[in-house]
Amino acid sequence: MTTFNGATYLREQLDSLLAQRRRPAELVVGDDGSEDETLSILAEFAGRAPFPVIVQRNPRRLGFRANFIATAQRCRGDLITFCDQDDVWHPDNISKVAKCFEEPDVLLTFHNARIVDGARRSISPFYADPPAPARSPRLTLPAWTAGYGFTQTIRSSLLPATALWPTVRDYFHPDTEMGHGVFFFLLATGLGTVRYLHEELAEYRIHGRNTMGTGKRTRPSFRERWQYRLENRSETYRHLSQTAPLNAGLFDGLSRLETFSPLLRLRATEAAAAWQLLGPVYSSRAELCSAHPPARMAALVRLCRQGAYSEKSFWTFGAKGLLKDIMLGLLLAEVVRKLGRRPSAAADRTCRRGRRSASWDGGGGALRIPSEAASAVVS
Repeated sequence: MTTFNGATYLREQLDSLLAQRRRPAELVVGDDGSEDETLSILAEFAGRAPFPVIVQRNPRRLGFRANFIATAQRCRGDLITFCDQDDVWHPDNISKVAKCFEEPDVLLTFHNARIVDGARRSISPFYADPPAPARSPRLTLPAWTAGYGFTQTIRSSLLPATALWPTVRDYFHPDTEMGHGVFFFLLATGLGTVRYLHEELAEYRIHGRNTMGTGKRTRPSFRERWQYRLENRSETYRHLSQTAPLNAGLFDGLSRLETFSPLLRLRATEAAAAWQLLGPVYSSRAELCSAHPPARMAALVRLCRQGAYSEKSFWTFGAKGLLKDIMLGLLLAEVVRKLGRRPSAAADRTCRRGRRSASWDGGGGALRIPSEAASAVVS
């Protein structure tokens, strides 16, 4: 748990930890310079909690991103759950999440939640529809899928990767460090299995002073879906063409991290190769949406040759992506640039694993990734 001037709602969250049917092994808190009653509330709780409560006040303010990483590094348990100071956990949270980790390959589990207001009045589910399958083996989720930190539990075997956290930037907010939720989700999807529970195992409180927050979340309407399709996404694609090699570089660094297990280092090599494939594809797609007509035609041909729409490719936009790129890129790019609204997100929902792409190797669990991608990132 990280805290900063959280006295208003902190007691309710701490009481919800006491009410867990499976108790936490410990509560590790990083306080980022609170000036209200937060520290005294934590001290009182530590005196009555039936599990260790370790509180560290940071000597200087870190910000919530760095504070979560530093606090996670001090945890001693096999499983680490991220806990916001102003939420409330369902009594079954820990027990149901922990059960997912009975499968050794699971590196991260995340769950649904209920959005509530400051008085805990219900607003909506956090996820109206499941954002992922119940079980996703490594490198099978769409490339830019991410989860929210307050819903996540990770296996401690991922913690050595935090040594490289200062070197990466958040691709949803490129001017900041990568949030812990995005960081660990990226790692887990590339290195192991991710589990999702659609049960609402926490209350996510919206009260006007959230560091990061969200309003009511519902299924997008027909109009909203078409607005998304008609967004001018050329700059987004250009941004992703630059971000994919950075993600590849992160995994390449992890493949040489001596504190990582040999298995995770091998998988990091494969994840680096998979991410390296995306840079050229997004570069071509950006050109398809922004260049003059002959260059747009050349970009579409290049995307086809790159396998960007093939189900046999490791990553694909699929047949719908091809149709969209012909209509909104090749034919109507000028209209979209003039009338299309600005992108609503710095990621892409359409890039996914090809349905007939590289399969699991039955021997060692390795992925078959095109050799040219592997040679580009592995020395």
